[in-house]
Amino acid sequence: MLFHNFAYYLTYASALLIYGIGINRSVLLSSSPRHMLRGCLKMLLSVSASSSLTYLIVMNLLHPVRLTELYPFVAVLVYAVISIFIESVIRITSKKSATEYTVSVLAILLGVNESISLLDCVLNSCFCVLSCFMFLPVLYAIRRRTEASRPKNELKTNFLLLLSITAIMIILLAWNVSWLSQGGIARW
Repeated sequence: MLFHNFAYYLTYASALLIYGIGINRSVLLSSSPRHMLRGCLKMLLSVSASSSLTYLIVMNLLHPVRLTELYPFVAVLVYAVISIFIESVIRITSKKSATEYTVSVLAILLGVNESISLLDCVLNSCFCVLSCFMFLPVLYAIRRRTEASRPKNELKTNFLLLLSITAIMIILLAWNVSWLSQGGIARW
């Protein structure tokens, strides 16, 4: 089950390729992926802590009183507190910043929304973050290849990189044509 979820959120339901979570951040990080380990570890730590606390708050406080519509607000508040704490620890120990907001919050929301247990929530959120970072070598290779062809400015490089991401997204989703399902045709 663990490997199945990892493979599912890494390829078919990749947060970057399917949901679009972190496309802009990944394009920016692909220019120099050397210093991404600190950011990845900080994001994994803050996302796992935030998603677990958010899930517990939603299930134990919001769900019994039927206020589950407020879970995005709770997720943002919990993430803000945990992220500020982890960021301050990182700045004190290494004197460098590792801030990230949008990818982390969206991964938390996705994890809480698509989970049925606490472990499922934490793993799905972390797999979403990992899918964004594991796609960086591909983006780095595409960036180096387009820069080797000498586009005139950085705008063209980023445009070609986003166009390549779009092509990869279409390739991954082209085979998923649900209206060709055998179950739907058999009923006719």
